[in-house]
Amino acid sequence: MMTFLLAVVAASAVPALSTDPDVHCMAAYLVAAGNSKDDASVTADDKAGIQAIVMYFFGKLDGRKPGADLKADIMGLVASPTYPAILRPDIERCSAEAEARGKYLQTFGEDAETAAPKP
Repeated sequence: MMTFLLAVVAASAVPALSTDPDVHCMAAYLVAAGNSKDDASVTADDKAGIQAIVMYFFGKLDGRKPGADLKADIMGLVASPTYPAILRPDIERCSAEAEARGKYLQTFGEDAETAAPKP
């Protein structure tokens, strides 16, 4: 009986990995930001782009779940022994989303220029 109780306690102490795709994206780009921090081959523009993507996913998550412990979700995910295997697919999926939203955002400026009153 004691062994069973210890197993139950141990299992409940291991947090479940987040399955939220936005948590995965934020984690993947935080890892990318950390990896590029001291990498001279990564341009300042690329580093700024990585930070913008982190903020995009943070905004999505914070808007959906204000006050959630995102740090615990992200740290639990990146500390997982299975994380290296899912990092590349997450980067690819999240990059596609970020690129599509970035292109959409560009239309705001283009449309605003067209609609702005001429002096």
